[in-house]
Amino acid sequence: MDHLAQTYGYASDGESFSVADPTEIWIMEMMSKGKYGRGSVWVASKVPEGSICAHANQARTRTFAQNDPNNVLFSADVVTFAQSVGLYPKNASAAAFDFSAAYDPISFGGARFSDARVWNIFNLATAPGYMNSWLTYAQGYNLSNRMPLFVTPNRKLSVSDVMDLMRSHGEGTWFDNTGTLRADVGATAGHSNYRWRPLTWTQGPDTYLNERTVGVQQTA
Repeated sequence: MDHLAQTYGYASDGESFSVADPTEIWIMEMMSKGKYGRGSVWVASKVPEGSICAHANQARTRTFAQNDPNNVLFSADVVTFAQSVGLYPKNASAAAFDFSAAYDPISFGGARFSDARVWNIFNLATAPGYMNSWLTYAQGYNLSNRMPLFVTPNRKLSVSDVMDLMRSHGEGTWFDNTGTLRADVGATAGHSNYRWRPLTWTQGPDTYLNERTVGVQQTA
């Protein structure tokens, strides 16, 4: 993947990839060099044994081990490229480099529309209440309280369990948008947890939003 991107270029702004074989799984996060040149910068982290990872349109890798090739791989210029284009101070420590902060800084939308889906998957897979510490982050209210890249589920997850995670809509959580736990104008009388795009709309001076759930009608 790295060879192809460096040789022929990488047209996407950025993506997170789940890369798996029968014995190991990695999360690879790749950003285009855009107008600054052909190729990409990236970092890939091996999912620890017994843990799970999830990602949803927001870079989740922050600082990472740079001397542990069995568990972390990265492009040779992942730090120096950021320095050369002004995304990371030239005199800053390479070891303190934060991939997400440099290449995909978190915003309200990144937390509420993207990482909130990760929060919901982690919430279903871990012990009750475990993810409460990161609720204000997933809500978009406390962007400094980033979630961990991996969590350990409270049980062995079956294929059926993972299917249920991917079909979930935040039921029974703060993000439940059926209108049964809190008012939601989009739910209507049928208590629907599906929303058509766009995610946001305005009424007068105010902007409102629909929750971006894991399961959506366009991926049904």
